[in-house]
This record gives sequence, structure tokens and C-alpha cells, in this order.
Amino acid sequence: MERSPADKLIAQGKAILDGEARALSEMSTRLGKDFSDAVSLILSRDGKVVVTGLGKSGHVAKKIAATLSSTGTPSFFLHPAEALHGDLGMVDRGDTVLALSKSGNTSEILALIPFLKRLSIPLISMVASSDCEMAAGSDIVLATGVESEAGLLGIAPTSSTTAMMALGDALALVLLAERRFGVADFASLHPGGALGRRYFVRVSSIMHRGSAIPRVKAGTSLGDAILEMTGKKLGLTTVFSKDGSLAGILTDGDLRRALAQVSAESQAPMGSSLLSRPVEEFMSAHPVTISGDTLASEAVRVMEEKKISQLVVLEDGRVAGILHFHDCLREKIV
Repeated sequence: MERSPADKLIAQGKAILDGEARALSEMSTRLGKDFSDAVSLILSRDGKVVVTGLGKSGHVAKKIAATLSSTGTPSFFLHPAEALHGDLGMVDRGDTVLALSKSGNTSEILALIPFLKRLSIPLISMVASSDCEMAAGSDIVLATGVESEAGLLGIAPTSSTTAMMALGDALALVLLAERRFGVADFASLHPGGALGRRYFVRVSSIMHRGSAIPRVKAGTSLGDAILEMTGKKLGLTTVFSKDGSLAGILTDGDLRRALAQVSAESQAPMGSSLLSRPVEEFMSAHPVTISGDTLASEAVRVMEEKKISQLVVLEDGRVAGILHFHDCLREKIV
């Protein structure tokens, strides 16, 4: 049975993916001492990792530099041609250069080698084969072993660039592990991202504070407490004792339960007599509290676990703020 045009296209795509996967698998089996030497060299240096490459290798080099920088190994991309026209001044003696080239014979990178030698800056080359000019001038050679590209013509950089990218990822993540670079460290370098917000934003930076905190004194009528809740729009009000300590909170949920209970007990319409009763009769005397230094992500976990929408924030035993679940949604903590 003849395959449909769609099936033919899918088969071509699978063949390319299989070819690239095969290249990665074969590279994995060849990974050896050169890799561990590269990791050890970078760890022993005080400076940055300068990643360079031309063409498609240059695009991969930029990504590797970005991955290194975000995982605890300071790095930047250096265009090899621009380096020959002044940008070499960006390289310090404590740096390490990681140069990418499939052929290992890129003239612009070869032209850099004498200057790197003169400055005693070590060179790690990432190439397809160690039988090349760059390898001869390098301190360490990371050979991917990928000579042929995926696809019908086998001319577009595919398997070779995929292998370089993966090898760069391996280098960055092994360095991460050796530096004991943790999730909190990663988040601190990504304060604008979702991960950074989850591991960096504290309750104190997003909570409601000062005059925005709903508050009434013990003995306040239920009616006045409801007015305070309505005005501050946080779905609760704090209730304070005479000495200024927190006596409890009245939430929307407390109010609904109280109204339902009174209605069931009296079997009569509720009037002004209910609203004149003291707030202490309806409040929750032992609310869930949290400190301002707590991560907002942990506050979200507590609210979800307790099935509540607000948390009272205490500092030195005093109310410092109110955190609402909506605040965490707004800041994209959830």
C-alpha cells in the first residue's frame, strides 16, 4: 500500500530525529577523560569562560555561554572575527576559552590561538575530530565524533550542532553540580522568571501593610466589622485585644457560617440584633499566621493545604501585614 504524502513527510522527520539521537548516543559512549579535564580546568580558573565560534557554531556558542552563566559559571560569547579587531581586550588572563568548530580549521579561531598562548589563556576546543589544526593548538580537545549531518543531502549543520549543544549542556550542568549550585542560586539569577519568583519573592514584599490592613478592636459590633471588611476588600478583618495583640480574625467564611447557624437556631429573619453582637462571637480565635520572611511560594502551599485565601503576617508577635492568594496570583507565584 502506497504511503500518503503526510506519511512520507512524517517518515522523513523521524529519520532526521533518529539520526540526531543516534549521534548523541554515540557521543555519550565516547565521553572520557578530556571531558573531566575540561571541567577541572574551568573549576581551577578564577575568570570567566569565553565561548567563541563562527556561523552555526557561533549560534550554539552563544547558547552555551548563556547556559553556563545562568548555572553558576560566569561566561560570555566572543565573536572570533571581532576578537581579531579589538574585542580580544575583553579576555582576561584568568579566563578560559571554549572554541567551537565542526571542522576544527576555522581560520578566525586559528588566528586567535597565538594571542591566547601569549597571554597564557588555556583553550578548550569542541570539534568533530581531534585530527584538526585547532586540536593541535588546544590544551584540551572535546571531540563530538560527529562527521555526517542528518537529512537527505547531509550538508546543513544538524547532528553536529545538536551534539555541540548537548555537550555544552553536559559541561554546564556538571560544573553546576561540582559548584553545589542549587535551586535557590539558580532562582537568584532569574528574578524575573517564574522560577525566580517562586524561590526569591518573600511574603513581606507583596503583602498588604499599614492602613491597608483591615482591623477592629475586640468588642466591635459585627456590623462595624463587616463595614471594615468591605472597605479593605481582603475578605477578612483582624481583631485586636486591648493590649494590641491579635485576638483573631473574621473572614467571609466565618460570617457565612455564623449567619447560617443563627438562622437555623432562630428560625426567624435576622435583623439589627445580630449585627449589634460583638465580633468575638463569630471570629476565628486561632488564625493561621506566617512570617514576612517566608517565601511567597511557601505561603501559597500553606493556603492550599489549609484551604484558605488569606494569611496574617506576624513580625515579633505583632500583625505586620495580610497576604491574599490573589496577591500571589498577581505576582505569578502560582
